[in-house]
Amino acid sequence: MAKGNRMATTREVRSSQRQRRVRVYTAWHPVLVALLEHVLPEGWYQCISEFQLVREPLRVDIVILRRSRRGAPPRPRLLTSVVGELAEHTLVHFKGPTDELERDDARMLLAYALQYLVVAEIDDPGAVALRVLAPRLTPRFTEALRSLGCTLTPTGPGTHEGRLGVFPLRVVETVPANAREGEHLLYTVTPGMVADPGGIPALSPAEIAVFWALLEHVEQVRHPLPGQRKRHMKDEKRVVESFEQALARLVARLPPEQRLAGLAPEQVLQAYAPEQVLQAYAPEQRLAGLAPEQRLAGLTEAQAVLALPDAMLRALSEEYLATLPRRTQAAIQKRLGAASGRQPARRRKTRGPSK
Repeated sequence: MAKGNRMATTREVRSSQRQRRVRVYTAWHPVLVALLEHVLPEGWYQCISEFQLVREPLRVDIVILRRSRRGAPPRPRLLTSVVGELAEHTLVHFKGPTDELERDDARMLLAYALQYLVVAEIDDPGAVALRVLAPRLTPRFTEALRSLGCTLTPTGPGTHEGRLGVFPLRVVETVPANAREGEHLLYTVTPGMVADPGGIPALSPAEIAVFWALLEHVEQVRHPLPGQRKRHMKDEKRVVESFEQALARLVARLPPEQRLAGLAPEQVLQAYAPEQVLQAYAPEQRLAGLAPEQRLAGLTEAQAVLALPDAMLRALSEEYLATLPRRTQAAIQKRLGAASGRQPARRRKTRGPSK
């Protein structure tokens, strides 16, 4: 009996260990990768979303920006705080909107850099630089850096420079940095994107183009393409909802001509019921180009009579008008009376002979 209990306990422990080993990815990570891919100078860098540090499976939630050609690359137009002045190999450690920098992040960042030198077979450590992207610096992270001999110096709103061991280090705080011109897209990876997606800053045309590309990647997070493996994603629902709300706010800010640019007239009209479309035009505009029989198609005789101009109504004989419904007769009398400026005559009640 005791042996059976021990075997059951062992199975439970192993099952628990297997569950803990399931890799849970943050849904903000693909957003950052897509963002960097669209702001890097085309053809100059390879963006590696994850990197295997050893022969055994060991991956880190880090992005590698690796130079893919020689020469001086053009200066990026957007997110220069993150992708400006890159080294041959730049390791970007990322904390999404729902995470904070901890003490271990500083230690693991140094460990990742050293392991990367070994696995990537890099002889010169000077070819590697470090970037940290997080909503805010935290005292515990700063203290951990200090214990490793790294002191950060502010270099601009939301940016700090230092040296972690032999590696140059830049820390970008996405919350203050996204307010700067050219850095507004950083809002998409800040806590504000979760709490207030509609608060995204006004984007330039170049930033809007990148935002549309991000929307496509967010859709792929929810619905992977055929052949792609569905991953366990932390904050997946938050990511999707945040981008949908941000899209609604951005579209609301656009002038009508920009919202409708590229759409054929029939595509625009599909969003409205026919009566909604007609309400936008004056009666004469609605009927322009129609033959008389087309204008009257579908109307009853009484409705067709009421559609006639006042001059034609006056030409109708009393015998014909008497054949129309009483409500139609009353409407005609009211119209003709109003047109002449007189109140329609009231019928006198005939009195019987006095007794």
